[in-house]
Amino acid sequence: MVIRNCWHNRPVFTVLIDALQKQDYTNHFTALVYLTELLRCPQVAVVVDDAAVRVLGNWFKCEEPATVKLLLQVVEIFAKHGNMARQLSLLQPHVLSCCYTLDSDLVMDTLLALRCLVDHLTWQHSASFLTQLTFTLTPFFEEVKRPEVEVVPARGVCLLAQDSEILRLTAFEIYGSLLDKVKRNVLVFPLRHQVLNLIVVLVIHLVDRNASVAQICRPTLCHTASILGWSKLRAVFAEKDVWMILRALLEQEPSRASWFLKQSVTLFKSPQAAIRQAAVWFAGQIIQTLHEEEAEDAEAAYSGELLLSLPAGPGPSAQPTGPSVHPKHQPVSAAALRDMRHDPDPMVSCLAMQTFYVLEAREKMEAPVPTSCFCGRSRKRRF
Repeated sequence: MVIRNCWHNRPVFTVLIDALQKQDYTNHFTALVYLTELLRCPQVAVVVDDAAVRVLGNWFKCEEPATVKLLLQVVEIFAKHGNMARQLSLLQPHVLSCCYTLDSDLVMDTLLALRCLVDHLTWQHSASFLTQLTFTLTPFFEEVKRPEVEVVPARGVCLLAQDSEILRLTAFEIYGSLLDKVKRNVLVFPLRHQVLNLIVVLVIHLVDRNASVAQICRPTLCHTASILGWSKLRAVFAEKDVWMILRALLEQEPSRASWFLKQSVTLFKSPQAAIRQAAVWFAGQIIQTLHEEEAEDAEAAYSGELLLSLPAGPGPSAQPTGPSVHPKHQPVSAAALRDMRHDPDPMVSCLAMQTFYVLEAREKMEAPVPTSCFCGRSRKRRF
C-alpha cells in the first residue's frame, strides 16, 4: 500500500488514529505497526494534524518497550520527511523522557532516534530542542564503574557496562553533530553556558581509553573554539596533547579558572584512571592560580556540585596521612583533591599527594608575617 501509494491510505490512517485514542485498545501494537508503515507515505504524512500527534504522544506512556520503539521510528520518519517540524515539536519532550528509562535497549534506540533528529533538523526551526538536548546528553559522557549493572550518573538509568560504552560513544557523536549546526551568531545563553561547561570534559576525554571517543572530541573542540572565537586555542586544540591544551586553556582564559576547576573536580569520579589523573593535575594547576577570594567564590558557587562529585573515601575511621589545609580556609575543591590521595590508582594518588604538598608549601610561604604591636598591617593571605 505504501509503495503503490494507494488512494485509501489516508482513510485507513484516520481509522487507526481513531482506534488508538482509547488507551486500553487491545490491538494497539498491531495498529501502530500498520500506522508506522503508512506514515512513510508522503501523502499520509501531510494529513497528520496536532490531534493525531497527541494521540501518538500518549502512547509513549505505555510500559511496553516494543510499543515505545515503534513510536521512536515514527519520530524518525517525521524527521526524514523534512516538513514536519510542528509535529516533531510535540513529540520531542516524549523522546527526551525516554533517555531516563530503565531499559538499556530502549535508551540506545532513543539515542539513535536523537541522532537522526540532529541530522535532519535545522537550527532555525528546532533551536530550543537542540539546546535542551545538549543538557540531556551530559550524563551519558561518563561510563559505569563496574562490569555488572550500574546507574548512569545523576539520572538513575540502569545499564550494563558494555551498553554504557556504546551509549557514551553515541552521546559524544550526537553532541559533535549538534555543535556542527551551531554558528557563532546563535551561541547565546543557555547554550553558550553549556558549551563552556563541557570544555574541560572534552579536553580531558582526549585521553579516553575508547579511541573513538577521543577522535570525536578533538574536532568537536576545534569547532567549539571556532564558535567561541578562540582562534589561538583552536590551533592548540587541533594539534597539541591534553596537557598542553589544558595549560593553554588556563593561560588564555584565566577569568574562567574557577569554572574550569568545577569541571575538573566533577571528573574525579570517572572510572578511568587516565581521566582522573588529568583532572587532578588540572585542578592542582588551577588552585595554584586562584586568590583566596576567588577560591572562596568558587566554593560558594559550586560547593553543592563538588561535594556530590567526591569519590568514596576510605571510611569513617580512616584518617588522612598527608598534609592538610586548615578547614577554615580550605575550599571544597581542595578537600576533593585531598580525598584523591586515596585513589585506587597509584599514579593518581601519588599526583594528588604531590599536588597537595605543593599547595601546603605555597600556603606556608604566603602566611602572614608577624609584626610589632605598633603596626596593624599584615600581609594578605592569598590561598
